[in-house]
Amino acid sequence: MKIILLTHHEHFRGYSMKRYCSFLSDGLQLKGHETQIISPKAILSKDGMPKQLKKWLRYIDSFILFPIWLFLENKRLPKNTLYVITDQALGMWMPVLKNKNHVVHCHDFTALKSSLGLMIENPTSWSGKIYQNLIFKGFSKADNFICISKNTQQELIHFLHKTPRKIEQVYNALDPMFKTGNIVEARNYISQFLDVDFSNGYLMHVGGNDFYKNRTGVVALYDAWRRQTNTVLPLLMIGYEPSEIIRRSYDRSPYKEDIHFLIRVENELLLKAYQGCSLFLFPSLTEGFGWPVAEAMASGCPVITTNEAPMNEVGGEAAVYIERCPAPDKVLVWASESAKILETTLQLSEKEKDILIQKGLRQAELFGEERILNQIASFYNEIIK
Repeated sequence: MKIILLTHHEHFRGYSMKRYCSFLSDGLQLKGHETQIISPKAILSKDGMPKQLKKWLRYIDSFILFPIWLFLENKRLPKNTLYVITDQALGMWMPVLKNKNHVVHCHDFTALKSSLGLMIENPTSWSGKIYQNLIFKGFSKADNFICISKNTQQELIHFLHKTPRKIEQVYNALDPMFKTGNIVEARNYISQFLDVDFSNGYLMHVGGNDFYKNRTGVVALYDAWRRQTNTVLPLLMIGYEPSEIIRRSYDRSPYKEDIHFLIRVENELLLKAYQGCSLFLFPSLTEGFGWPVAEAMASGCPVITTNEAPMNEVGGEAAVYIERCPAPDKVLVWASESAKILETTLQLSEKEKDILIQKGLRQAELFGEERILNQIASFYNEIIK
């Protein structure tokens, strides 16, 4: 089968999407399919232009010039070619493909929900509302969908107001690099890297600066826990350079000397950080899937996350749950209540912790690469039939 994987503009493709496309392309090739990753090129949005101008030119590259090229390219490809839109955010390409074999991969609808006023933490500008409406109208024309969680599938069906021809829920695949290791060696590795003593353990969070990652909530939760406990464990926050609002939360923390940011870490450091962690904190407001929950469990790290889909879908019975922070002005009350659960989890006996870790390892098996690839390949084959 000839499979065209359509993805984001070459200058606007994050790490997760690059990894996702490579996973699909490489895995499907091993199963005998011919794959090609295609994305809009920087025709107008050249380097060296002012940032705001470049942003708008990138939109022209992606949603005006690229569909024209794609329409012309369609004519020379075999009729049984399968076109895969790897992210529903690229839904504006769908009118060019609606009469072709196609599938749209749906990750999360956070931006769409924000544009509809359903995410009070993330108000959307008028231009953002128009943009999301165009995306929605585009992917609504599709007939076949793969959703990365049951929650995403339910939301898709709610928004579509129609029954897709084919729809299936297939989880994200977990990178096999995430596995258990020697906890002492891992903590020594982190200690040497940061020149700080982490030998007694540490709390940890992984995430970007997007509002829904709730990094300010992580700092508030840590502050609340430190006020309630006699235990002293540092907090390791892995991700992008903290935004101004996150930096302000850090600056206000009376425990900021024990909060450490690691920026854009390499895979080996990330794995060691998971393996040596005492407890992984992931209080996201919403997610499409929640990679770090699965990564932490596969690395033998106990997890505390939000008791909302899809976090509780990924964590299953293997995670400890706290409530979602209800609103920005409620964060201190939320943090105080959540800190009690954090302390209770840290005080589990070694036997109880081992039971939790073993549950996590079994839960992580649901996201094995081969299992996920087989499901995706099977779905693609059904579309071509």
